[in-house]
Amino acid sequence: MSISWSSFFVTTGWLKSAQAFCYNKRKLKIDRGDRMTFESQYFKRKSPNPQKLLDFGFKKDETNYRYSQTIMAGNFEAQILVSQQGQVSGRLMDTDLDEEYTAIHVDSQIGSYLGQVRETYGDLLQEIAASCFEDTPFDQAQTNRLVQHLKEKFADDFDHPFAKYPQYASFRHPANNKWYALVFPLKLDKLDSQAKPLTESDLQRETEVINIKIDKKDLDDLLKKPGIYPSYHMNKQSWISLLMDDSLPDKEVFDLVETSRDLVGPKSFRAESGPDYWLIPANPKYYDIDAEFATTDTVYWTQKAQIKKGDWVCIYMTSPIQAVRYACQVLESQIPNEVYQDRPDVKEIMTLKRVKTFADQDFPLATLKEAGVKAVRGPRHMTKALIDKIKKAL
Repeated sequence: MSISWSSFFVTTGWLKSAQAFCYNKRKLKIDRGDRMTFESQYFKRKSPNPQKLLDFGFKKDETNYRYSQTIMAGNFEAQILVSQQGQVSGRLMDTDLDEEYTAIHVDSQIGSYLGQVRETYGDLLQEIAASCFEDTPFDQAQTNRLVQHLKEKFADDFDHPFAKYPQYASFRHPANNKWYALVFPLKLDKLDSQAKPLTESDLQRETEVINIKIDKKDLDDLLKKPGIYPSYHMNKQSWISLLMDDSLPDKEVFDLVETSRDLVGPKSFRAESGPDYWLIPANPKYYDIDAEFATTDTVYWTQKAQIKKGDWVCIYMTSPIQAVRYACQVLESQIPNEVYQDRPDVKEIMTLKRVKTFADQDFPLATLKEAGVKAVRGPRHMTKALIDKIKKAL
């Protein structure tokens, strides 16, 4: 007569004691605020693609996607849940006992059989990650949503300011290259939390933090809000540290970051009367504006910043060209988007009429720098010196 190891452990009473021990250790790990579970390590910096989840075999209920599959010759059933926020959790069920097999979550638990279970379960998680998820630049979902918002609204991207610390990322104002946001991972016991004490478990937790600039008069009120603390390693009178863990809703976070962007930006040169003059970047790797202008002088463009009808827009070709190539005038602005129906994120568009095409040597980046424009990372006003040069060339 043969007996399974599961049956042996049940009859000896060892299994329940071990599972209780494992459960308590796992609970302790979660209560500490350590969010790295066995499952989450496979989905770090990844975002689910809903259609790919369904294609893989996930079933959607009101808010979540669920998937189950037996492994190890049917001895275990993996139950995977992907939340509406993109968080992945899972349970590995012992099919003989109809109980969760918690040993995989306890680092101190070892053994050849346990190692085989972990490897097989991990292979399934890796397959799901590769088949249904896409890479994202940051760990926290809220940080990734902020990145998308800044790209869509301002065409701002991030860079990595410190070669030794590639996990740090900065967002810069395109007009002067100054930081308006710095994102980095931080263990929360390093925050100044005297006025708003953190729990012992939170003190041990690491999450992404963003440093942003504020108006000094708003400091006291902001520090009363959840997830906001005096700035880590920056001026505590004019900067704050904000936890990117959904302590605050997206709208409040986005508004605070946009305020920071305004505060670090220079006072833009705006015409007291008549049209404004703008620079907007175009990446030739992604958009062949040359081919479009070869067939027509009037093109649609995603509505940018506060560009209005009658303004002048010069299109700056990014690397490897790095020069202003087209001068256009805005014929219409803030048009509801009915043109790019495959881009629901684009709410409004504008129409640009090409007035002049410049040779690349006319307004290279070096000439822009001489006129006070150090970079063109997103839509921005021209300096007065550059406006004068452009007017002479038109």
